[in-house]
Amino acid sequence: MKEDDFKQFIEFGALLDKGTRRYLVRYLLHRFNHPGGELEALAAPSAEFDLLKETLDRVFSHETTLQVLGQHDALATQVVQDTLQWMRKTHQRVKTENPYQEEFRRLGSWQERPLRIFAETWYHLTQFLKENYTREELDVLFYQERFDDTFRDRKAFLQRLDAAYREHGMDWQHPIERIIQDLLTQWEALLIARSLRYEMERMEEEREEFSQLLYQKVEEFQKLLDLIAPFTLDVGRFWDLDKGLWKKHTFNVLERYAEILQNEHGIRQLAQLLGRWRDAETELDEQLYARAISKSEWKTVPGLRGEISGVHESDDLPNVLPTEAALLGTPVTETLFFKKYLEKRLLTFQYQGEQAVKGRDMLYEQQAQQKAQERGPFIICIDTSGSMEGTPEHIAKVLCFAVLKMAARERRHAYLISFSVGLHTINLMELETSMDKIVDFLNRRFDGGTDISPAMHEALRMLDDKDYEDADVLMVSDFVMYDIREDIVRQMHKKQKTGTRFHSLTLAGAKTNPEIVDLFDNYWVYDPDNREVVRQLASDLRSISRVS
Repeated sequence: MKEDDFKQFIEFGALLDKGTRRYLVRYLLHRFNHPGGELEALAAPSAEFDLLKETLDRVFSHETTLQVLGQHDALATQVVQDTLQWMRKTHQRVKTENPYQEEFRRLGSWQERPLRIFAETWYHLTQFLKENYTREELDVLFYQERFDDTFRDRKAFLQRLDAAYREHGMDWQHPIERIIQDLLTQWEALLIARSLRYEMERMEEEREEFSQLLYQKVEEFQKLLDLIAPFTLDVGRFWDLDKGLWKKHTFNVLERYAEILQNEHGIRQLAQLLGRWRDAETELDEQLYARAISKSEWKTVPGLRGEISGVHESDDLPNVLPTEAALLGTPVTETLFFKKYLEKRLLTFQYQGEQAVKGRDMLYEQQAQQKAQERGPFIICIDTSGSMEGTPEHIAKVLCFAVLKMAARERRHAYLISFSVGLHTINLMELETSMDKIVDFLNRRFDGGTDISPAMHEALRMLDDKDYEDADVLMVSDFVMYDIREDIVRQMHKKQKTGTRFHSLTLAGAKTNPEIVDLFDNYWVYDPDNREVVRQLASDLRSISRVS
């Protein structure tokens, strides 16, 4: 994992500010890449940041999950991306559903209320605060007495206020306004604390639900890896948290056929031979080149004034809020200012800043590249008619499972067509979306009649696809069936002239239709008890590869 994998979240995550989002990503990268190590703390953490960081700590405290993610970097990247997106959406939803939103609007209304209106309505404010906060939380009586002394004779107060405005201008502030501002500031601090407590409780509830789904998904994912691995390396593509949990019988079926395949040595050999169809030769491409790399990284600079991340209580005088500094304006409120200063309870701004530090070293490299060996695509048609019931059905299903593993391992384009009177198709290259279809095929009972024409029509259609234009086609059947339609035969001959090869694998003991078998380039009969059959098949496939 690297920071660039989460660039979209950092730039557009809509969660706190950009600097904090970047730090959350670095924090998770540090946990995975340097477990047990220490990461430099965020310069100016906020309460919301602490909440989100603790949420991530709890999500990624599950030992089994950490072990699985530690073994698969691509999977870890996807899980972290899912988690960050979940946290962003959940945080926004919790804020929207916060029951204190109405009280925040009430607070805003009082903060914007002119003194002239406040003089006539202040009683509603003190009454509301007394009903919603204890005296230990907020001493409303202190402020109520000050307001009563000042506004008892409202008419006289308004006359004095008008005279003061005429004498000093409209920017002049009455001493009582500082008292009002202090009350509103304390109310705001208490309201933020209550709101944050609610969000913490909700986030914890949401985290438990998300974590349970995540851990279950990781557990079943590990089961899938045990069945598919070590036949596939790109395990991250099987992960889809939004899809939910697979059905229990999915793993039961896969486990059963994995065990059968382990004991069917002949079928394993057969699948391995099929996997060598149209192998491309390895190409070594030697290239020498110089590459200059300059690295830059963001570092937090203490004391650098960047974005305001919040407000907190402290004795940091340079960053004190103007409303607090205003308390020094009159002897009445000056004592309150010094009291809050000694108790480190002055409301002050929090800042955080980051600077990009560019590395000076330039790295020059020389490399030789080897082109990856490409494997040719293939299309397999499996007869699921009633005449295949029994041993042929067993062999066909185990062969399908073996081909499934091979396709996963080699990232090959492989297309499965199962047919009787109808047909079903599975793209084995896309296991992450085809796993349920595969399980249905392995569970399906072979029955019904046989019509090969629709299956061959589908195979021919796939040969026109860019990904399968170089594919070979293998038909697995007992070939107890009627003739193929003439138009299908003509299309097969046309494809054969352009290099496509059609192979037939007949299961031993079947009474085949010779007219159909003769249409195929190669005709093999598979008998699991006859080892010579596998050797002959291997020889034929090698010759096919050389010709291709």
